[in-house]
Amino acid sequence: MSPSTRVRVLDLLRTAGTLSRVELADRTGLTPATITHAVRDLIGDGLVHEVGRARSNGGSPRRLLELVADARYAVGIQLDRCRTTVVVTNFFGRRLAGTVLPGVGHGEPADTLAALAAEVERVLAEAAVPRGLVLGAGLVTHGPQDRARGVIRTAQPTPAWQDFPLTATLSALLDLPVLLENDATAAAVGEQWAGDAGTDTFGVLYLASGIGGGVILGGDVYGDDAANVVEVGHIPLDPTRSGVCGCGNVGCTEQVAGPFAVVREAALLPGVAGRLGLTGDPDRLLDDFDALARAALDGDTAVRRVLDRAAAHLGAAAVTLMNLFDLDTVVLAGPGFAVAGPLVLAAARPVVERGALARLLRPVQLRMSADPEAVAAVGGALVVLRGSRGTDLSTGPVGRVSSPGATLGEVWGAGVVPA
Repeated sequence: MSPSTRVRVLDLLRTAGTLSRVELADRTGLTPATITHAVRDLIGDGLVHEVGRARSNGGSPRRLLELVADARYAVGIQLDRCRTTVVVTNFFGRRLAGTVLPGVGHGEPADTLAALAAEVERVLAEAAVPRGLVLGAGLVTHGPQDRARGVIRTAQPTPAWQDFPLTATLSALLDLPVLLENDATAAAVGEQWAGDAGTDTFGVLYLASGIGGGVILGGDVYGDDAANVVEVGHIPLDPTRSGVCGCGNVGCTEQVAGPFAVVREAALLPGVAGRLGLTGDPDRLLDDFDALARAALDGDTAVRRVLDRAAAHLGAAAVTLMNLFDLDTVVLAGPGFAVAGPLVLAAARPVVERGALARLLRPVQLRMSADPEAVAAVGGALVVLRGSRGTDLSTGPVGRVSSPGATLGEVWGAGVVPA
């Protein structure tokens, strides 16, 4: 059985819950014989089992298949300057345990990753999963990235992080394979396979310390090995804005609608910084942003106006995403929306409803992730469970990383190649 066939069958079962062999053949377009062989191998590997029979209107009832939830596990880690989220998921991609930690801040990479590894071990122990069934960890960070080398290509949050061997270091600390993924792309994967996107083509607007974007097209992740696509945070929205963005442009989405821009503008309002206890600390940027969102929700009209202006810009960014990819759905995800989500939806939806060209053919929607703070971490775990861009990672005994650029299939010696 080819790796691509395994991945397609496992993905369908992960999203649908239970399917018969006939339904798998219909949905994949593969022959019944191919599906029969694939299912037989997956059952033999302990990844799929039969869970009963479907109701029949005549003839033999069809046997239903389901993933074995405890067949494999994965770790997802969303690493950000302000907050870090760690989750452990089962083979379905459902979260079993997790924690939210302080972000990277100004910590040195080696020290930060050592502390992170200790937290991962603690969460694994809390989840009580067999260590030998943990496939690996998906490390989710901002971009630009070089995924093959397992490094971040920019000097954020400090120069020490640029080109630091993240995956190789964390792999050695955990004695597990580690894959690197862009945070917004991981959030899109999380929404697709463990969320409630309701469609196989949609975009994600991701808000953490910065702003990113991800796109799923026909069930496939849009992107490349550099993980530098859909950088909606660096689309210039207001060229009249003073100051140059870190990317070199002027008036980027991040400059006009990111948490830093919002906090800076609100802090200039008389008495706001003291009254709300704003710290002004870049490492606690999301704490300040959440404080502003809570104040606006509680009726602070001056702060609400600041957030509404930023939300309108986010709506414009969502329209750009929708018009570039002909999308009718964009999901808001990321820890920046944990508190501010309802405010952003209220102010950004009208912008989307009048600006997205898809509205001329079908309804358009801007909606909130069911789990905005953790969805990227869950997506990181799903990247491991599903494989890197379609590579089957579920075969063979769990092995150890031999080189930072190796796929998990290569590491395990399973003869797995990209589909």
